[in-house]
Amino acid sequence: MNTNRVNELVAAIVSFGKEKYQKGELLDEMFALQQEIVGLTFNGDHASTADLKIWDVERHLEQLNRDCGNVADEELQKFKDRSKVLCNLIKAEISGNRGEAKAFRTLQFIHSKNTILKNVELSDGDLRTELDAVVITPGAITIIEVKNTAKDIFIDENGDYFRTGEYLKWDCNIAKKMTLKEEMLRKALAMDGIADVQIRSIVVFTDNRIEVQNKYTRLRTCFVSQLAYIIDGFKNEKPYSDEEMEKIESAIRTAESKESYPFDFDVAQYKLDFATVMAILEEASAKEEEAEYEKEDTVAVETKHTAWDDFKEFITSGYAGYAGSAAAAAVITLISTVAVSAIRKGGLR
Repeated sequence: MNTNRVNELVAAIVSFGKEKYQKGELLDEMFALQQEIVGLTFNGDHASTADLKIWDVERHLEQLNRDCGNVADEELQKFKDRSKVLCNLIKAEISGNRGEAKAFRTLQFIHSKNTILKNVELSDGDLRTELDAVVITPGAITIIEVKNTAKDIFIDENGDYFRTGEYLKWDCNIAKKMTLKEEMLRKALAMDGIADVQIRSIVVFTDNRIEVQNKYTRLRTCFVSQLAYIIDGFKNEKPYSDEEMEKIESAIRTAESKESYPFDFDVAQYKLDFATVMAILEEASAKEEEAEYEKEDTVAVETKHTAWDDFKEFITSGYAGYAGSAAAAAVITLISTVAVSAIRKGGLR
């Protein structure tokens, strides 16, 4: 394997050049990584690579590997394994963004006076959480967790969250997750002297075609079409005044922590996996082409040799009657010289 080529390919992938990223930066950076991998794979073979994705790269490399005698089976499998993780991260980010956008549009239909804070990031030491939305109304402070899933959902008595199908697939303990969000929000407000607040939490599902079974009674769930109505229904014995709502908003914004964190995916190893597969397959393809050229050259030489033999036979038979003539000998010599020259130039086949 050509290590110089591996290093060259790795250096050509410039996405994810930083050590840490904010959440809002990740999707664009993942798209950039995908397009760089696509561009290096197809290298102008396609009129446009804009619509090609990681799975197109996988299929192309699989075919190339078969054509080269499966010389990169192990390396290709490593690349495919990490590609699957990357594709799932991209899908999850896209799905989450779409779900949040749908829920945010619904919040416009709240009738109560309200303030909406989106994608609130809070941290406390090593603890960190993101609140998809916080809605402040006179009746309550509402934490909204958006779930954009097409799978049926089951939440058991302990707050464990499962996707259902042929079997239950555990996702997380949604009760602990929402409790952490509420505790960190209360602490952020307390830091600004705001205590004894009424905080409600809602897990909202954007697809009303799924079935949601919630056995954890302390957690409210709903579909997105119900969200504004439920928030309007929250009442408080002492409704928050406009001034109090503004103070709550200011405290949350002050506590908000838009920090950067390392991406939870080994991008450096992924780049190396891709470069290794490419270098092996490029080298194998070059050898295949070289062998094919040598085969063509051999066939060409054999063809020229046969043509020369035929020509000599033609000369011998055609001018045999003049063999005793000096003039005929000269003609034969001249024609032979021309023929040799033509053969060397590839003109007689």
